[in-house]
Amino acid sequence: MRRTTEILPLRCGTLRAPGKMLERGAQGDFTLPVYAFLIIHASGRAAVFDAGLAPSDHGQVSFEAFHNELPAGHDVAARVAAAGIEPGRIEALVLSHTHYDHVGGAPLLPNARVLVHRREELRTLDAAHDMLLVDETHDVFGDGSVQVFATPGHTCGHQSLRVFREGGADVLAGDACYFCRSLDHEEVDQPFPFDKAQYVATKRRLAAMRARGDFVVPGHDERFLDQIPPGSAVRATALSRL
Repeated sequence: MRRTTEILPLRCGTLRAPGKMLERGAQGDFTLPVYAFLIIHASGRAAVFDAGLAPSDHGQVSFEAFHNELPAGHDVAARVAAAGIEPGRIEALVLSHTHYDHVGGAPLLPNARVLVHRREELRTLDAAHDMLLVDETHDVFGDGSVQVFATPGHTCGHQSLRVFREGGADVLAGDACYFCRSLDHEEVDQPFPFDKAQYVATKRRLAAMRARGDFVVPGHDERFLDQIPPGSAVRATALSRL
């Protein structure tokens, strides 16, 4: 049995898009990592937060702007297996929201129960999975150590994940903030949030968590890997980078 719960960031593809699609006032193209996160509970039980791109996304252009790359062996199932966990053992897949770069790998985790907020758009989800519609909070493992909580704004039903540890928590923020710098700007930095007021309120909430000592992990910025604080449950490995 593990002594503590661990979070393994798994890089599951790359997006390239015009910066103006991702940050107001940006110039040129941005190249962004796509992440899934393997959560290994102290008991050995396992869950995943977000599922990355689908293998069929590789080489495709989505919405005429987002160029997708998913090298062979980098899909969520392959990455989970490389981390030493059989993909069939994943009991829960927590989705921050249902945009394609967060749900693509869901079919590769066949036994996972999908946890999605009840206000989120569900059309892109694999109907074969058992699904739990989450309200404002949900206890993933039933012992209070890993909690889903609503962070709306980017989408109507966006949610994040908090792993509690001594001295605070590690917060997987999904697209509630794209970049490490996002929480330093109170204004609406994303060009196309679902609800601007909710988006700003969520960013302020996450910034307050950070100020209290939590480690907030953004959705599409690998620089968090070099900022992991002492005591964090986040473990950066070779699987965290391409």
